[in-house]
Amino acid sequence: MLRNSIQIKWRAALIALAMIYISSPMFERSAQAAECSQSAVVEKAAGALIEAARAGSAAGFAKALETYADMNAIALFAIGKHRKALPAPRQQEFVALTTKFVSRTFNDYRLKFRAQSLTVTRCNGDKIIGNLEFLGGKPPQPVTWRMNGGRIADINIQNVWLGQLLRKNFETVMAKSNGDIDALFTHMKKQIQSAT
Repeated sequence: MLRNSIQIKWRAALIALAMIYISSPMFERSAQAAECSQSAVVEKAAGALIEAARAGSAAGFAKALETYADMNAIALFAIGKHRKALPAPRQQEFVALTTKFVSRTFNDYRLKFRAQSLTVTRCNGDKIIGNLEFLGGKPPQPVTWRMNGGRIADINIQNVWLGQLLRKNFETVMAKSNGDIDALFTHMKKQIQSAT
Protein backbone atom coordinates (compact mmCIF):
# COMPACT_ATOMS: atom_id res chain seq x y z
CA MET A 1 0.00 0.00 0.00
CA LEU A 2 2.78 2.44 1.01
CA ARG A 3 4.82 1.39 -2.01
CA ASN A 4 1.90 2.05 -4.37
CA SER A 5 1.28 5.44 -2.73
CA ILE A 6 4.93 6.42 -3.16
CA GLN A 7 4.94 5.25 -6.78
CA ILE A 8 1.78 7.26 -7.50
CA LYS A 9 3.22 10.40 -5.87
CA TRP A 10 6.57 9.90 -7.64
CA ARG A 11 4.91 9.56 -11.03
CA ALA A 12 2.52 12.45 -10.38
CA ALA A 13 5.37 14.76 -9.46
CA LEU A 14 7.43 13.68 -12.47
CA ILE A 15 4.40 14.27 -14.66
CA ALA A 16 4.05 17.76 -13.24
CA LEU A 17 7.76 18.42 -13.83
CA ALA A 18 7.44 17.15 -17.36
CA MET A 19 4.54 19.58 -17.89
CA ILE A 20 6.90 22.45 -17.30
CA TYR A 21 9.66 21.28 -19.57
CA ILE A 22 7.83 19.47 -22.30
CA SER A 23 4.69 21.38 -23.06
CA SER A 24 5.66 25.01 -22.72
CA PRO A 25 6.07 26.58 -26.16
CA MET A 26 7.31 29.85 -24.71
CA PHE A 27 8.95 31.29 -21.64
CA GLU A 28 8.17 34.64 -20.09
CA ARG A 29 10.41 36.59 -17.74
CA SER A 30 9.45 39.30 -15.33
CA ALA A 31 11.76 42.28 -14.80
CA GLN A 32 12.85 40.72 -11.50
CA ALA A 33 13.64 37.39 -13.17
CA ALA A 34 15.74 39.16 -15.78
CA GLU A 35 18.05 40.26 -12.94
CA CYS A 36 18.42 36.70 -11.70
CA SER A 37 21.34 35.14 -13.57
CA GLN A 38 20.43 31.57 -12.61
CA SER A 39 16.99 31.82 -14.21
CA ALA A 40 18.77 31.55 -17.56
CA VAL A 41 19.91 28.05 -16.58
CA VAL A 42 16.30 27.01 -15.96
CA GLU A 43 15.23 28.42 -19.32
CA LYS A 44 18.10 26.71 -21.20
CA ALA A 45 17.31 23.43 -19.48
CA ALA A 46 13.66 23.79 -20.45
CA GLY A 47 14.63 24.37 -24.09
CA ALA A 48 16.81 21.26 -24.13
CA LEU A 49 14.09 19.17 -22.52
CA ILE A 50 11.46 20.46 -24.95
CA GLU A 51 13.69 19.35 -27.83
CA ALA A 52 14.07 15.92 -26.22
CA ALA A 53 10.29 15.67 -25.85
CA ARG A 54 9.67 16.62 -29.47
CA ALA A 55 12.16 13.97 -30.56
CA GLY A 56 10.76 11.40 -28.12
CA SER A 57 14.33 10.84 -26.95
CA ALA A 58 15.16 9.47 -23.52
CA ALA A 59 18.80 10.05 -24.43
CA GLY A 60 17.95 13.69 -25.11
CA PHE A 61 16.38 14.01 -21.67
CA ALA A 62 19.47 12.41 -20.14
CA LYS A 63 21.76 14.83 -21.95
CA ALA A 64 19.69 17.80 -20.76
CA LEU A 65 19.79 16.56 -17.17
CA GLU A 66 23.53 15.90 -17.36
CA THR A 67 24.10 19.40 -18.75
CA TYR A 68 21.83 21.48 -16.52
CA ALA A 69 21.05 19.44 -13.41
CA ASP A 70 23.35 18.42 -10.58
CA MET A 71 22.61 14.73 -11.05
CA ASN A 72 25.45 13.65 -8.78
CA ALA A 73 23.95 15.57 -5.84
CA ILE A 74 20.41 14.48 -6.73
CA ALA A 75 21.33 10.79 -6.92
CA LEU A 76 23.37 10.83 -3.70
CA PHE A 77 20.61 12.73 -1.89
CA ALA A 78 18.08 10.17 -3.11
CA ILE A 79 20.04 7.21 -1.77
CA GLY A 80 19.95 8.88 1.64
CA LYS A 81 20.94 6.77 4.63
CA HIS A 82 21.88 3.88 2.35
CA ARG A 83 24.78 5.78 0.82
CA LYS A 84 27.23 3.75 2.90
CA ALA A 85 26.01 0.66 1.03
CA LEU A 86 27.09 2.21 -2.28
CA PRO A 87 30.72 1.27 -3.00
CA ALA A 88 32.80 4.24 -4.16
CA PRO A 89 33.77 2.48 -7.42
CA ARG A 90 30.06 2.14 -8.30
CA GLN A 91 29.06 5.75 -7.55
CA GLN A 92 29.50 6.94 -11.13
CA GLU A 93 27.43 3.99 -12.38
CA PHE A 94 24.74 4.79 -9.81
CA VAL A 95 24.52 8.45 -10.88
CA ALA A 96 24.34 7.47 -14.56
CA LEU A 97 21.64 4.89 -13.83
CA THR A 98 19.62 7.39 -11.78
CA THR A 99 19.84 9.85 -14.66
CA LYS A 100 18.54 7.23 -17.10
CA PHE A 101 15.81 6.22 -14.66
CA VAL A 102 14.52 9.80 -14.39
CA SER A 103 15.01 10.44 -18.12
CA ARG A 104 13.00 7.41 -19.19
CA THR A 105 10.18 8.46 -16.87
CA PHE A 106 10.17 11.97 -18.37
CA ASN A 107 10.10 10.48 -21.86
CA ASP A 108 7.23 8.13 -21.03
CA TYR A 109 5.02 11.04 -19.93
CA ARG A 110 6.10 13.58 -22.55
CA LEU A 111 2.83 13.68 -24.52
CA LYS A 112 0.38 13.99 -21.66
CA PHE A 113 0.57 17.72 -20.96
CA ARG A 114 -0.43 20.94 -22.66
CA ALA A 115 0.79 24.02 -20.79
CA GLN A 116 0.81 27.40 -22.52
CA SER A 117 3.88 29.01 -21.01
CA LEU A 118 6.32 29.13 -18.16
CA THR A 119 6.73 32.45 -16.35
CA VAL A 120 9.83 32.91 -14.22
CA THR A 121 8.85 35.50 -11.62
CA ARG A 122 11.65 35.93 -9.11
CA CYS A 123 14.67 34.57 -7.27
CA ASN A 124 14.87 33.93 -3.56
CA GLY A 125 18.32 32.84 -2.42
CA ASP A 126 19.09 29.55 -4.15
CA LYS A 127 15.53 29.22 -5.47
CA ILE A 128 13.94 30.33 -8.74
CA ILE A 129 10.19 30.75 -8.52
CA GLY A 130 7.71 30.79 -11.36
CA ASN A 131 4.30 29.75 -12.65
CA LEU A 132 3.18 27.24 -15.21
CA GLU A 133 0.43 28.87 -17.26
CA PHE A 134 -2.38 26.84 -18.83
CA LEU A 135 -4.94 27.39 -21.57
CA GLY A 136 -8.67 27.27 -20.84
CA GLY A 137 -8.69 29.29 -17.64
CA LYS A 138 -6.98 26.66 -15.49
CA PRO A 139 -5.18 28.41 -12.61
CA PRO A 140 -1.39 28.76 -12.82
CA GLN A 141 0.70 26.04 -11.16
CA PRO A 142 3.47 27.42 -8.92
CA VAL A 143 6.88 25.83 -9.36
CA THR A 144 10.15 26.34 -7.51
CA TRP A 145 13.60 25.28 -8.65
CA ARG A 146 16.43 24.93 -6.17
CA MET A 147 19.81 25.76 -7.65
CA ASN A 148 23.27 24.55 -6.65
CA GLY A 149 26.31 26.23 -8.15
CA GLY A 150 24.48 27.24 -11.32
CA ARG A 151 22.85 23.83 -11.79
CA ILE A 152 19.32 22.59 -11.04
CA ALA A 153 19.35 20.61 -7.80
CA ASP A 154 15.62 19.98 -7.28
CA ILE A 155 12.13 21.17 -8.18
CA ASN A 156 9.03 21.65 -6.06
CA ILE A 157 5.56 21.15 -7.52
CA GLN A 158 2.36 20.97 -5.47
CA ASN A 159 4.49 21.40 -2.32
CA VAL A 160 6.47 18.23 -3.09
CA TRP A 161 10.21 18.14 -3.80
CA LEU A 162 11.12 15.60 -6.46
CA GLY A 163 14.36 14.69 -4.68
CA GLN A 164 12.34 13.57 -1.65
CA LEU A 165 10.05 11.46 -3.82
CA LEU A 166 13.02 9.81 -5.49
CA ARG A 167 14.48 9.13 -2.04
CA LYS A 168 11.22 7.52 -0.89
CA ASN A 169 11.20 5.34 -3.99
CA PHE A 170 14.78 4.20 -3.33
CA GLU A 171 14.14 3.68 0.39
CA THR A 172 11.18 1.43 -0.39
CA VAL A 173 13.32 -0.76 -2.64
CA MET A 174 16.17 -0.87 -0.13
CA ALA A 175 13.85 -1.74 2.76
CA LYS A 176 12.28 -4.56 0.79
CA SER A 177 15.72 -5.98 -0.03
CA ASN A 178 17.17 -5.55 3.48
CA GLY A 179 19.58 -2.87 2.32
CA ASP A 180 20.94 -4.72 -0.70
CA ILE A 181 22.32 -2.05 -3.04
CA ASP A 182 22.28 -4.51 -5.95
CA ALA A 183 18.50 -4.70 -5.61
CA LEU A 184 18.28 -0.93 -6.18
CA PHE A 185 20.46 -1.18 -9.29
CA THR A 186 18.29 -4.05 -10.54
CA HIS A 187 15.09 -2.11 -9.79
CA MET A 188 16.21 0.91 -11.83
CA LYS A 189 17.45 -1.24 -14.71
CA LYS A 190 14.13 -3.08 -14.86
CA GLN A 191 12.18 0.19 -14.82
CA ILE A 192 14.35 1.58 -17.62
CA GLN A 193 13.99 -1.56 -19.72
CA SER A 194 10.23 -1.80 -19.19
CA ALA A 195 9.66 1.85 -20.12
CA THR A 196 7.78 2.33 -23.36
